[in-house]
Amino acid sequence: MSEPGLFCQINTAATGPAETVKKHVPVITLPEKVKAGEPFTVTIKVGEAPHVMENGHFIQFIDLYCGHIYLSRVDFTAVMTKPDISFSIVLQHEGSRTLRAFSRCNLHGIWEGTREVNVMT
Repeated sequence: MSEPGLFCQINTAATGPAETVKKHVPVITLPEKVKAGEPFTVTIKVGEAPHVMENGHFIQFIDLYCGHIYLSRVDFTAVMTKPDISFSIVLQHEGSRTLRAFSRCNLHGIWEGTREVNVMT
């Protein structure tokens, strides 16, 4: 059953119910430091615990942003896909940057996970 309150906000590890958080907050894996202008791999997995991918309950998409700049989206279908993805991205400007991943569950709304990366010259 859908939880209507979760659809009224962007949910995070701090705002969502503990059991729901474990299966919905995107977990971002990437190198701690990267070189400006060079590609690196960012892996996003939805939840610390596996999320079901059934017809009535599944992750619909993952979006990736650097701060507020949109980078990419991957859409998923129920049953035939797994909400884990790897992106190859390039960041041009040095300094500390925040990567933000958003996942949307058809029953539990939108969830955000973040991770800092240091971009070096």
